[in-house]
Amino acid sequence: MTLLELRELTVGVIADETERELVRELSFDLDQGRTLCVVGESGSGKTVTALSIIRLLEFVAPVFTRGEISVDGVDLTRLSADEMRAYRGPRIGMIFQEALDSLNPSQRVGKQLIEAYRKPGSLPRQAARKGTPLHREAETKARGLLKEVGLTDTDRVLSLYPHQMSGGMQQRVMIALALMADPSLLIADEPTTALDVTTQAEILTLFDRVRRDHGTACVFITHDMGVAAQVADRIAVMYRGELVELGSTEDILHAPKHPYTKALLDCVPQLGVSRRDGFPTISEALLEAAMNGGSAVATETRSLSRPRTREPDEGTALVIDSVSKVYGRRGRFSLSREPEVHAVKDVSLEIAPGEFFGLVGESGSGKTTLGRLVSALETPTEGTISFGEHRCTPSGLEGDERAFRRRAQLIFQDPQSSLDPRHTAARIIAEPLRELTGLRGAELDRRVTELIDEVGLPSDTAKKLPSQLSGGQRQRVSIARAIAAEPDLIVADEPTSALDVSVQGQVMNLLLDLRRTRALSFLFITHNLSLVLSVADRVGVMYRGELIEIGGPDEIRLHARHDYTRRLLAANPEIGVRNP
Repeated sequence: MTLLELRELTVGVIADETERELVRELSFDLDQGRTLCVVGESGSGKTVTALSIIRLLEFVAPVFTRGEISVDGVDLTRLSADEMRAYRGPRIGMIFQEALDSLNPSQRVGKQLIEAYRKPGSLPRQAARKGTPLHREAETKARGLLKEVGLTDTDRVLSLYPHQMSGGMQQRVMIALALMADPSLLIADEPTTALDVTTQAEILTLFDRVRRDHGTACVFITHDMGVAAQVADRIAVMYRGELVELGSTEDILHAPKHPYTKALLDCVPQLGVSRRDGFPTISEALLEAAMNGGSAVATETRSLSRPRTREPDEGTALVIDSVSKVYGRRGRFSLSREPEVHAVKDVSLEIAPGEFFGLVGESGSGKTTLGRLVSALETPTEGTISFGEHRCTPSGLEGDERAFRRRAQLIFQDPQSSLDPRHTAARIIAEPLRELTGLRGAELDRRVTELIDEVGLPSDTAKKLPSQLSGGQRQRVSIARAIAAEPDLIVADEPTSALDVSVQGQVMNLLLDLRRTRALSFLFITHNLSLVLSVADRVGVMYRGELIEIGGPDEIRLHARHDYTRRLLAANPEIGVRNP
């Protein structure tokens, strides 16, 4: 039975009295109890489609809509605002990409779940009135759903605020919240993008089981073909606001017809496939030629052929010796009752000059903390970190801090929050040049221009603010800032986690190119096992603060010694392999 039907849906925004189409003549349907994955790169129209179905886009900007969006035969585009409000929650549930941003930070989980409970004939938030039969029903429902999503300590979870939960717990609560009113349709917008591989696998398995148990249909938005392979009955591929291919999961993954679908699949990192010579990326020129019948492929792998500026043995080794980091450690006279958190436990590691060392593990394993210790943004509780003449000990950084900052730089995970929103790209890139190298005037401007060109950005990027750049462009600005002072070591903390596969390939190609030409050492932190095994010289696995395993990519993939490493490999989403 068809539940959702889109017919020639066109959605756009109105700016300066001009209409700009974001989605064009989109048509598909979805049966009760089935899952349709909508895939494509950033800007393809996936999220616009999802927000249009539930009519949330109109709260963001002036929009126009043509065509039909029908749920159980009712065209949602013709409903008034009050009539549409009755559909959100009871008929259509929404799971947003950023659970922490979507949950109310000032309310406990229990209150938010209970407020979302609806019965036929009840008013919105009526269940929030304590002592009423409806409130008791809502609390019982909330406890039951929390258990269904794997949060069995319901008393504790109901009393928590969103910030007191891990990312995985937040996403589980979001799933429970979306199901509180028993909707017949769920829309999930990139619900696992920011999660590590094991948590992602757990959430996908949980999501699929709960959805099937409730008989709920789902529109699942993702840019990850591996994720789509895990949950989809059918896959819709979008490109520049248009639907270019629609079919069963089996057909899309193993017999794609459209050049763009083939290109997306080519860009996905796969276990056992080396990408040290570069990642394939989607070429707009080749794609257009392929769509017109003039080319067989739409991806290209750029040759990393720029000349070296120095040899690897000219660099400096990083030596981490028995390093531990404990948060909340109490002194002799401290009255604090907060428990100690052992974020990093007795880690020893050496990264050779020019080596690309990958560090993987789930959220909370200590990866980022170790990266911050190496970058001297934190001091170790025990042990030492040595980098040339610089040593970081429990007493702090020994030696000239400015000289250290020139030699070791950090690329943060989220450029949206790490770049100053008030500064142009040129000013952001110029800052380390001014502060660490003393450049000024025309020489500073010339060097900024060279860096913008080196990271593959157009020259007009210099005058733009971060908000005016795409995610991939912002990350390139972050990379330009990091290499500006010509460091020997780059600590890259999840630099591609929020990027779609083609942009991820572009950023990785840039990092590999810089590594080769500048003989940089990399501590590359990620939860993407396929990615790091395809490029790293060696890989380390962290678990609960400990570095439990180190080895070459093939050694880790084929002969993993630790049970946790084997679990990571099993949880890694692979195209054509559905995890149990």
